[in-house]
Amino acid sequence: MNRRILIGVVITDCHIDFQGEILRGIISQAFKSNCDIAVISPLHNFSVSSVHKDAEKNIFDLLFAENLDGIIYDRNTFYNEDVLNYIDELCKRTEKPVMLLDFNDHKSFETTSADDREAFEIITDHLINVHGYRKIYCLTGPKKNFGAEERLAGYRTSMKKHGITVEKDWVEYGDYWIYSPRAFAKKIISGELERPEAVVCGNDVMAITLSKLLTDAGIRVPEDIAVTGYDASIDGYQASPSITSYCRPNFQLGAESVRRLYRIITGKICSRVPNENGELRIGQSCGCTENPGLRRSILRQLNINSRFESDLLYGDMLFDITNADNIQTFADRLDNYTYFLHKMRRFRICLTRSYIGATVDRNAEELSFRIGDEMKVVLAKSAVRREVEEQEYFSSSRLLPDYDMERSYPTAFFISPLHYNNNFFGYSAVSFGKEALSFSSLYLKWINYVNVALEQVRIKAIMNRTILNTSKALLYDHITGLLNRSGIEQEFATRLSSNAGNRFIECMVFELHGLKKAYYQSGEEKSNSIMAAFSKKLRSCIHGKEICGAWSPQTLCVISPESGRTKTVYEQFCTKIKESQFGSEENCNIDFTVGMYRLDITPYTDLSDAMYKATVNKVYTYTISEPTSNPQFEKLCMLRNRIMKNPELPWNISEIADSLYLSKSYLQKIYKAYFHKSIIEEMIQFRIDNAKKLLSETDMTVTEISRECGYSSYNYFVRQFRMSENCSPSEYRGIQRKAKENES
Repeated sequence: MNRRILIGVVITDCHIDFQGEILRGIISQAFKSNCDIAVISPLHNFSVSSVHKDAEKNIFDLLFAENLDGIIYDRNTFYNEDVLNYIDELCKRTEKPVMLLDFNDHKSFETTSADDREAFEIITDHLINVHGYRKIYCLTGPKKNFGAEERLAGYRTSMKKHGITVEKDWVEYGDYWIYSPRAFAKKIISGELERPEAVVCGNDVMAITLSKLLTDAGIRVPEDIAVTGYDASIDGYQASPSITSYCRPNFQLGAESVRRLYRIITGKICSRVPNENGELRIGQSCGCTENPGLRRSILRQLNINSRFESDLLYGDMLFDITNADNIQTFADRLDNYTYFLHKMRRFRICLTRSYIGATVDRNAEELSFRIGDEMKVVLAKSAVRREVEEQEYFSSSRLLPDYDMERSYPTAFFISPLHYNNNFFGYSAVSFGKEALSFSSLYLKWINYVNVALEQVRIKAIMNRTILNTSKALLYDHITGLLNRSGIEQEFATRLSSNAGNRFIECMVFELHGLKKAYYQSGEEKSNSIMAAFSKKLRSCIHGKEICGAWSPQTLCVISPESGRTKTVYEQFCTKIKESQFGSEENCNIDFTVGMYRLDITPYTDLSDAMYKATVNKVYTYTISEPTSNPQFEKLCMLRNRIMKNPELPWNISEIADSLYLSKSYLQKIYKAYFHKSIIEEMIQFRIDNAKKLLSETDMTVTEISRECGYSSYNYFVRQFRMSENCSPSEYRGIQRKAKENES
């Protein structure tokens, strides 16, 4: 089948009427143009920072999904500058066409904007023509903000048209929030600013705040000062007095953004959905009488939401789903509460493989997310019917399996993160079928219950494993993760009883004298991390028949049933710890000694005595090497070898320079002098060489190979490969396969 165009939409606060109208226009036009929609919608706007909210940024990795053809980005809905810069950078890196909403001009992206100028002119005309006001002030949005400047321009146009001169102090820039109207009201109340007849505000939030502050100070609205807003929010209509406002043409803004993006992607012009232009919404704050029909309609919708929210708050959903102790039970119980999702037609809970693993048999490591991670649908619901979930995992680079299914109609899903604090579980996806709807505020509360329940499932799994493994855990050292002395003796006794044929064992004791220096120089935490890294290296040098453990503080041991193992283990181990000072791992290159004792197995074997004799019988002493005549070259050779073996790691020149005790500039200078290429050039070449090998010898997809070689961006990988080999990865694979066929 021919795949539909899939448009991603980056937006937050989808439950607010303002954004809901934009989304209604986007989805309506997309369906008209036979396009699918994926709304990537975090649950917060990042105005307040916290560990839990910051983790939601992981959801933006979905912008790199392979099947996304273009992106619509509502930048104005995000309030944190760091988050905005982060999303901006991600959008650029995708190298996909991006359409910004409500921007006049942008150096990197295409833009679409609504006509705020004419709308604000209509509001001002209403105050002049209907009520006869002349002394009208304007409280607009932030200075240099496109929308704020357009609204101000509309106000000035109306005033000029009616022959009214706008004085300098009649115009005030605001913040679209509660703080600027507070300062503005204070000026009017104190007499610093001469009292106007009316004030036109840049949005309903400022109008509501200003109206309340004036009323509290004894200035009547609208009798003394009329106030109007903008955006026509429900909050504005619920205020007292209700705010006269303007229904901005947000539907048309969303629809137009899709049409323009569609033309960029396809080069074709699509048919328009019918226009839904904005209109003046009459309230009481200007002196008019409000529309009773509109009030009844709004109150009816609020009552419906209120009833459902009350059922959610006082019902059993939270208690029921948080009592689940596994994913299957959680999904079965959550299935009973999807009726809260008003007009839902399809719903999906997609969890990462790492989260599912953490609830089964893995440790409680931090759960992160990146594009390409494997996902599984654990709950699939279609309206009121439970669907059979697929048992296979799918790649998050495809967003949802639904987008790959053959359908006679387009679809739109709202994709939101599932997480708790900095642990990322996956994402939910809700669709309203053929209706161009957005989710309500009830969904935010509902999905937060889901997040709490998923965290409880994870914690209960950890607790169950802890209870089952308590006795086992007591046999392990908490710093190294190796068997402690009791564990070593128990394991030794078990193996001894099951392997009666062993006549001797070789006991090796590693005493870490360098740890004492690390402890006094850097503290206990640093000393423990070196000990853990040291033990990890030692454990990698032994085989399955040998026992490795922590015999005492700062002393590790190895028990081997084979003769002559001490020398082999020591030599392998020395090579590995020398390499540790040049890699991304903890540097565990410290002084230590090795003792050895061969113990004959008898009915009276005393392991403690053998370990003591091994401690006394020193056979090797390792001391950190003194600088050679050319120390930099030796260090750089080892560094280059490390990069060659692991080019996919995120090598950082500043960190490498710090580990070698060299300045960044000096490191780059001598590296290029020795090897005639910079570190970055070599790293890229090693990555490309690895990619060529995988393309020739495996059936991995190009996307999988790009990730395997350390590239987070598929497009960036293809560009670098082409620069190196003068062909794309797919073309290279075809050439290699053809060459092999010719040889055979």
